[in-house]
Amino acid sequence: MYQMEYVILDLEWNSSYSKKAKHFISEIIEFGAVKFNESFEVTDTFSMLVIPQVGKKLSGKIKELTNISNEELAKGGATYTHVLSRFKKFLGESMLLTWGTSDILALMENTDYYEKNNYIDYIIVYCDLQRYCANALEVYNPGRQLGLAMAAQLADVDITDMVQHRALQDAMISMMVFKKLFDKDKLPEYIETSDSLYDRMVFVPYYLTDLDDPHINKSEFSFVCDQCRTELKAEQQWARRNRSFVAVLRCDGCGRRFKGKVKFKINYDGMSIKKKLLPCPEEEIEEKKEE
Repeated sequence: MYQMEYVILDLEWNSSYSKKAKHFISEIIEFGAVKFNESFEVTDTFSMLVIPQVGKKLSGKIKELTNISNEELAKGGATYTHVLSRFKKFLGESMLLTWGTSDILALMENTDYYEKNNYIDYIIVYCDLQRYCANALEVYNPGRQLGLAMAAQLADVDITDMVQHRALQDAMISMMVFKKLFDKDKLPEYIETSDSLYDRMVFVPYYLTDLDDPHINKSEFSFVCDQCRTELKAEQQWARRNRSFVAVLRCDGCGRRFKGKVKFKINYDGMSIKKKLLPCPEEEIEEKKEE
């Protein structure tokens, strides 16, 4: 009977300035991966260092964090294209998992730099393990990423004897957390193909700044007073201020005035809306007088 094989990949990288690209890139210096089956039996591992070509020296922060030295990379490393080729063979048709999508973005950035092509066609199916585990632990927050060490703690996974911030060890820790939280029935909700993953990675979120944009639901401009719960009325038309729409609002119930702010952001997986109700500057002055 066929069993799905999984590969968890972890990367370490150094922030290097490229004169050719004229910007910093996350230059990968280490690949680490673990392959296992649905019974969480480890079938193979992958660990290779990458010789830096963009930044010849590691930053002090990365050397301290990973304990990788420039000498170690020079003696034991291989070129990025060679390591990536070896990893592709290692991955095969397995499902790829990474802790968050930053490793995927680093792969795309490095491959684009060296091969002028950032498409990740060698990934057949993918799962963002960070998102899966955060939801399983009921701590998912799109605006705040769940760290691997914290996830291990919340999942009651003992990593005392594990060395963190080395690629293979972090991949092993990720597998231990995944094993603790694994639910075969829920996992399919988090699986995506290489095409959908690529589209998501290259999508650039943007804010809606045209009040007449058909994507804007005008009901989102409604607010109620935080004290008497009366619906507020706009004293002026909503106007764009930077990436937000703002207006002065009045409460007929208690006479207070507010400043309402609404922000619409288009993400790959839909729209996010942020609303704020702030005291009007005039009211803040009155409150200070009363004090």
